[in-house]
Amino acid sequence: MIGEAHRWVPTAEDDMVELQDLVSERGVQIVRPDEEELPGDVITEVEDLVFRWANLNTQDEAEAELDEWEPVDVLLAMSWMCALWAVVCETRLGKPADAIVHDLDYRGGWRRLHNIEEERLWEGLTERMRLGAMAALTEDPRAVAAYREAYSDPPDIAEILVRHTLIHLDALSQDMQLHDLPARGLAAGVIANTRPGSGPRRRLCFRPSHPL
Repeated sequence: MIGEAHRWVPTAEDDMVELQDLVSERGVQIVRPDEEELPGDVITEVEDLVFRWANLNTQDEAEAELDEWEPVDVLLAMSWMCALWAVVCETRLGKPADAIVHDLDYRGGWRRLHNIEEERLWEGLTERMRLGAMAALTEDPRAVAAYREAYSDPPDIAEILVRHTLIHLDALSQDMQLHDLPARGLAAGVIANTRPGSGPRRRLCFRPSHPL
């Protein structure tokens, strides 16, 4: 769960909350996604699934549950989570969120590559994963359209991309923990501290951090 070095602060907008980092003395305002695009319960359930998948004691159970999900729903929720984590890291560490996403590149034990073709496939999946996080972070229509194509072509790529994204989220959460930045509970915190908007969302979900 989010640690004592952070606090959630209400804003004048029901669908927006400010997360303040008491270590860096910076904050970031986060807007809840549109319920029709990405429901809050999907975000919280996928967040729980991500961390249960990363735990070897519960991974088999989480894998079985993944089969019950529409892969695209999981991908969109994880991309939003990745963007959220990058913004929280920016608030503490000062490195821009887009640069954090750009630098995501898992090199641990799950990366079992035996030839150039496997290396090429891995790099291609990683680029698709980064594109999803950037689409969520910036909401640039071109990035959103490019990610939609990335998880749709070829037709069976979405399920493969789910596992690839899970690996990278696990690695990013561990890197965050090294900086005393718990990732677990961040997404649920946004949902718990906001309410769905009553109309079209008026601003992006994520903005750059600012001094308190």
